Amino acid sequence: MIAASALTLLTFAACKKEAQTGEQNVRAGILPNGSTIPGIISSDVELVANGTYYLDGKSYVTPGGELKINAGVTIKGISKSTPAEASALIVTRGGLIHAVGTVENPIVFTSNNSTPAVGDWGGVVILGDAPTNKVEPTIEGIDLPTLPAGVDVHYGGSDATDSSGILKYVRIEWAGANVSDNNELNSLTLGGVGSHTTLDYIQVSYGRDDAFEFFGGTVNAFHLVSLNTNDDILDFDHGYTGTVQYVIGIRRAGFVYADANGIESDNDAGSSSDIPKTQPFVTNVTLIGGATSAFSGTLNAARFRRATGLNVTNSIFLGYNNGITLENGASGTFSGNVVHAFSTLGPIPVGNETYVNALSSNADIQLIDPFSVGANFDPSTSLVGHTGKGANPDFDYWFLTWTAGL
Repeated sequence: MIAASALTLLTFAACKKEAQTGEQNVRAGILPNGSTIPGIISSDVELVANGTYYLDGKSYVTPGGELKINAGVTIKGISKSTPAEASALIVTRGGLIHAVGTVENPIVFTSNNSTPAVGDWGGVVILGDAPTNKVEPTIEGIDLPTLPAGVDVHYGGSDATDSSGILKYVRIEWAGANVSDNNELNSLTLGGVGSHTTLDYIQVSYGRDDAFEFFGGTVNAFHLVSLNTNDDILDFDHGYTGTVQYVIGIRRAGFVYADANGIESDNDAGSSSDIPKTQPFVTNVTLIGGATSAFSGTLNAARFRRATGLNVTNSIFLGYNNGITLENGASGTFSGNVVHAFSTLGPIPVGNETYVNALSSNADIQLIDPFSVGANFDPSTSLVGHTGKGANPDFDYWFLTWTAGL
């Protein structure tokens, strides 16, 4: 017992010393509460339940490394002087993250500033070995000359069932960084992430650029919330083929939106022959823009671009200037949805409910209370035809719990 206790103390001391001195590599052990997360995690590192930790620059979980984040942990990203330096957590290809909170005790990634602002820190990035339609791409938003020696931020491969770990009951707030045009960190960035990775009950709030961006991969994601994100709520690129189900995306006045879509699905220019084709399977999604046509900064409820495929069912799109846009050969299934637009619906196939109303976007759809933070996205009891569309009622209650006070 004495020897075991001594060994434990040595492990704690070693971790604490590395955190205090800024050394780049933590080998193994439990990181004490109040520590800065190291720049490189190359084996098992655990954050204690209900602890508070700090990201001061980029931290990379490398092959063979696993970061375990227990319920109730708060991780605070420290602001930097330029977007290229933004603090962020990056799980590289071959690394693992195990972040499991609870409804009552979630894991929270947030700003270290006492008065937080959009884009205070960079966000969370997960890279995997699942297929994309690019050859060894590097993930966006990382200033490559500053990468530590031996760290690889390429993503994608041949293992569709690859696992990067688990995120469950996780909030990500005030994140994102625009390093340059088309080179951004999102609140949650996913590159080539495989289907054995678990993404469930994740809320993104007040983010710069996109809330959730999927660069290829096959990962499935369930129970996602986006609150007042600066750009797109769901962004799919480079051959993503997974399923996204039960999503609430809401925007409210007082935040700046930059040509924002509810969904954007895309490939690169000239990518019509890219295999696999970007083809997300999206169902039970409720995406809410503004209450009136005076709401500015948003574009399309959903935009499918440059030869992407689509399979969208049982969803509600409300309060955007344009409804659904299909461009450059985008095609697939779009059925059982409710689509509102202030001005232009787009080429909506049969088998969907559609409304154009330039003044009050909820007049026809009649969700109970879709525009407040403490919203109720259920349809009016008189609209029985809406049953099964949008996010499920149990998820609505979870959303209300998590957005209280935000």
